[in-house]
Amino acid sequence: MICVRHGETEWNRAHRLQGQSEVALADSGIRQAQAAGLYVRGQQPAAGYVSPLTRTHATFAQFRLGFEPVEEPRLIEQSLGTWEGMETAAAKTEYAAEYAAWKKGTGTPPGGEDPSAVVDRMRAAFFSIVRRAAEISPTPSVDTDYDLRTVVIVSHGTSTKALLEGLGLIDRSQVISLSAAAISVVDVPLHGGPLSSSLPKGGTQIHGGPEEEARVIRQLSDEQIETYAKLRMYNLSPEILDAARSESQVR
Repeated sequence: MICVRHGETEWNRAHRLQGQSEVALADSGIRQAQAAGLYVRGQQPAAGYVSPLTRTHATFAQFRLGFEPVEEPRLIEQSLGTWEGMETAAAKTEYAAEYAAWKKGTGTPPGGEDPSAVVDRMRAAFFSIVRRAAEISPTPSVDTDYDLRTVVIVSHGTSTKALLEGLGLIDRSQVISLSAAAISVVDVPLHGGPLSSSLPKGGTQIHGGPEEEARVIRQLSDEQIETYAKLRMYNLSPEILDAARSESQVR
């Protein structure tokens, strides 16, 4: 699963906290989404999901995948309550302890959503989307020598980190914040082994072909998905992709 944070918004540029407020992508956010699309298209996803907020829809549109995403309400950003619209510096000063706890994933903004509720709904969305991957066909990936059932989701910084921590893949207190339009990739090998087919018990295929694989995916429990989930990539910046594209064009 390719997990993308939305591109930069006008409030991101102004260093204002946005949460579930509707804020449009800035021009820079559109360019970031276009750069992220270079990687996303190379993975040839066959399905996409976005949160209800327009900034995720706008980011997905820049991937130019040729199909529309499914809106998944559980992928929405954490509600920040009275902090929404506030400058980040002001929140750090006026709510120093609360802000520090929130950044660690343990504190609730005044009037906002409890972080454990964010983890629960993001995990539930992830488990559901993984099982729904049974309905799509495997497609080639530039990262592997075999086809994968690939899905892309566009969500938000805090909610995506909550998901990755909720799956036991990161410690939010030990990693940097996701940058705008950054890409993280979570693999779910059905055998529980490594994704690389060059390693023992690696790859993703199971005996029986695509139909048997789809049957197994549909029957996966939440516990199995969590056990199998592995973090392949965290916080790949679209600026890196854009720089690589510019360099190749010069050559």
